Amino acid sequence: MKKEYSSSASWNSAASAGLIMGLGTIALALVQSFAGKIPGLAGSLIGFLAMVLKIAACIYLFKWLLVRFNEAYELPGQRELSKFGLKVALLSALVVSAYSLVEMLMIKPDAFAEAMEQAMANYSAVLDSNSMRAMETMMGKMPVITFFTSIVYCFIWGWVLTGIYAKSIIPEDPFGDVFKGGNDSEGKDDSNQTES
Repeated sequence: MKKEYSSSASWNSAASAGLIMGLGTIALALVQSFAGKIPGLAGSLIGFLAMVLKIAACIYLFKWLLVRFNEAYELPGQRELSKFGLKVALLSALVVSAYSLVEMLMIKPDAFAEAMEQAMANYSAVLDSNSMRAMETMMGKMPVITFFTSIVYCFIWGWVLTGIYAKSIIPEDPFGDVFKGGNDSEGKDDSNQTES
């Protein structure tokens, strides 16, 4: 039996679904990064396949969460499912972005610093001193830039998937009750009167 839909129920479900989606995305990203460490052509191929698998698994997980919410609650229409999907997208984007920030600043700060130094070395021959100073300033703000870029990126993915799946999970009937032969409440009233 489906539960009654409410905004608080939607936020509660979206919080748990966003956490599941975020942790799933992080786990798949870790698998992809480990696969990318394999040397040679085989490593490149396995890294590419891991990336494709990550994207496909995230898409499937997002759809599964939307279907599960639709099956659990009595939703009035597509609009409520779309709102739920956007909430999941926002909350999972926050989880993934927070992890990427923690990874850059606490888990792998040496790898991040090395990557920044390598980028600076690559551009030092091409840029003048003013551009290099501007780039150094930007590099100091890179964790914050990465955090907000990741939020936007993940949210856009969720927004697009919500738009696609909400329409397929709850198809809209453009004619509504026009061809159903009247109001359902009148039919219920008639059946109650005949039983009495």
